[in-house]
Formats: sequence, structure tokens, C-alpha cells
Amino acid sequence: MEPWDVAIVGGGILGTSVSYWVGNQYKGRIAVIEKEPDVAIHTSRRNTGVVHRPFYLDPVKRRVFARSSQTAYGMWKSYASARRLPWAPVTTLEVGTRPEDVKRVEKYYHWGLENGMGEDELEVLDPDGIRKIEPHVRGYGAIWSKTDTAVDYRAFTKSLRTDAEAEGVKFLTGFEVESIKTTGQSVEIFPKNGGEAVRTRFMINCAGGSSLRIAHMQGVGTEYCDLNFRGEYWEVGKEWTYLASRNIYTVAQHPELPFLDPHWIVRADGRREIGPNAVPVAGPYTYSGFFTNPGQALRKVLEQPVANKLALLYNRDFLELAGEEWLSSISKGEMAKRAQEFIPELKVEYLVKPGIAGVRAQVIDRQGNFLKEAIEFEGPMSYHITNYNSPGATGSPAFTAYLVKRLGEGGHFDHLSRTSAKGNGLWDFETVSQKISNA
Repeated sequence: MEPWDVAIVGGGILGTSVSYWVGNQYKGRIAVIEKEPDVAIHTSRRNTGVVHRPFYLDPVKRRVFARSSQTAYGMWKSYASARRLPWAPVTTLEVGTRPEDVKRVEKYYHWGLENGMGEDELEVLDPDGIRKIEPHVRGYGAIWSKTDTAVDYRAFTKSLRTDAEAEGVKFLTGFEVESIKTTGQSVEIFPKNGGEAVRTRFMINCAGGSSLRIAHMQGVGTEYCDLNFRGEYWEVGKEWTYLASRNIYTVAQHPELPFLDPHWIVRADGRREIGPNAVPVAGPYTYSGFFTNPGQALRKVLEQPVANKLALLYNRDFLELAGEEWLSSISKGEMAKRAQEFIPELKVEYLVKPGIAGVRAQVIDRQGNFLKEAIEFEGPMSYHITNYNSPGATGSPAFTAYLVKRLGEGGHFDHLSRTSAKGNGLWDFETVSQKISNA
């Protein structure tokens, strides 16, 4: 069978966005390989569903993602309007639960402005200001991001798949990658079910929780390992949703491990959820229990490089929090207690049922440090993106335009021909990618 010109592994919001831009800008045989029967089954469906504004992103250290988030906000807003998708500007309060958090709140305000947000989109609140707009929320200070929006990222991804298909992209679903072989002319991707391999001239790895494993198949990124943490939420009963009408986040007590701090989320359909914890689990798709089977857990522990996991044992922040987080994972009362720091009226009986659980694949370096940024590797006739976490879904349409622009300039698409038209989409590739390049 004739090889594909480009094969993208992963049908989440990142892989689908990449496929859209490649199809929008190039003519050729382009495919998306997805293990599930449809796109956005895992992280892209199981995240908090917030379009985050970049007030909390360091404009220097996290420049690309801050600019991607800022650029993508307008993109998603126009897209939701054009495609009639849910768009609920519920706004976000990031609350300081300790006196020392006030300095961080003030820093966030300046970061937001540096990242391109308008003065009318941000406001610093004192305790009285917090109570004025959210009478049941308490804190020493807060930043109010007035344009954070609740959305359904699965609906966005499914719609974007339709747009990608209109650009000629093919989605090969039900194909779970077992192994990869690189020949002199192509990359061969073999499925787990033993079916026919997919051959491609260039592969882009956007496989989310499996992305580092796939990178290791090509011998790249071997200095890193990852651990999986399940974030669990509890849904608040309808009669108590009045406790907060906005997203309520807290200033991270441990900035290196920000995914451990609790928050109150307003979903696009109006539901409220409290979470998450961070339960260590054995795989990227372990949404209940602690491991699918003992063998899976053992393989994860012994997965190379083991030295990174051993170094983690010297990470004091992680060790101190691990016990607390594990407790909250098995105790609804403990989760409520953590949330009472900023919503003191919340009671354990208000948490009526489990919410949506998601799994985060967190990359760790040889020193036992959790890495914040996405990591990119160039492999044999391939390119790999891993550790694409928060605010990943928010920035995906802008970041992927920037990525496709760089890959094209690097010669990775020289075997394809450029399109002469802008395609069927709502966004302009050059305008979007240039905004990130100029950041």
C-alpha cells in the first residue's frame, strides 16, 4: 500500500489540531491514527473544560504557552460562535488562602497584562472585593480573570475533526500502536491487534498519555520517564451550586506541583465540581481503582529510566504531599475539608457523586523534577510532543499552527506541496503562527 505522507498519532485535541493545520496548508496523504473509535475520548474529554486566560503564566519562562493561550482565546471564541458550540464566560477567581499569597496575586495581574490581556479583563480583589462578587468565598486576596470561559473540549475536537476531514485528512480509528520500525524510506507503525501496519514518510507523535512511550519506541526522549496521576472530582448537588457562580482556583501552595491544589469548577452545562486530588496510578487510562492489573503496575515501576523515579524519592515537596493526596483520594470528607479553605460553608454531604476523572501523564527528569513545559523531540523521520499539559487544550489551535509552521520551515514537509488557498477554516494560518513566533 502507498505510504502516507504524514501520519499523526493521537486523536485528542492536540493531534486533531495538528492534522487540521497540516491539511489546511499542504496537499498530500495525511492520516490521524487513534486507538479509540472516535477522537477526544481521554484527556480532551476529561479536563476541566476551561479556556484559560494567561494571567498565571510567566511571560518569560512560559512565553510560548502564554502567547498560545492569549492567541487561542479569540480563536476559540469565534469558532464556538460559528459552529454553535457551548461558550459560557463564567470567569475565574484565583484566591490566596494565605497572607503571603497576596504578592503572587499581584504578580499574576502584571503577568496578565504582559501577556496581552486588557486592564478591563483583570482585577485584583481584597477580601471585601471577593465577598462582594462571591459572598460564600473567602481569601486574603484574589485575581479576577473576567473572560475565562467554560466549554466542551470534546465537542470542539469533534468539530475540528470534521474541519480536518474537509481538508482531506483521514482518521484511522481503532488503531492502537504496539511498535514502530524505521526503514530507510518510511516509518512503519504496527497495531496492537496484529493488523496491517501503517507506513508513513513522516510521523508526528501527539499521543498524550502514551506519547513518551511512543517516543521511546524510536529511541528519543529516553532520558525522561513519566508517572500517571488520576485527578478525581466530586459533583456538588444542584441545591448548593449557589456557593460560587465562577471557577474558584487557589494560588498554588507548591508551584512545582500545581496540579495538586483544589478548585471549584463550573462546567459548560452548569454543573459544579470540586477537585482534584492526584492519585498515583499505573497507566494513562486508569480512571478507577489503582491499576488495571498487577502486571501493569509492576511494568510501570520498572519502566526505564528507573533512576528518575528513584530521584523522585528525594523530592521533599512530592513526599510531603503524597500522603495528603492519597488520603483525599479515598476520603470524600478530606476533599471537602481542603475546599473549605476557600468555601467554608461547603459540607461533605454537598458532594453528591463522583465527577469526571482524568489522568495526567507527568514527565520527570533525571533529577526527579516534574517538568512544567511541553517537551519536543526530533526522531528518525518523526517529531514528538510530550508533557503537553495545562493549559494545553486552551492553547492548542495556536500552538499547533506555530508547530506546523516550524516543521515546515525545518523541511519536514518538503515532500508535500503547499495549498494555494486558505482552505475551509475560520482561522488564518500565517496570522496565528506569526503571533506565537513574535512572542
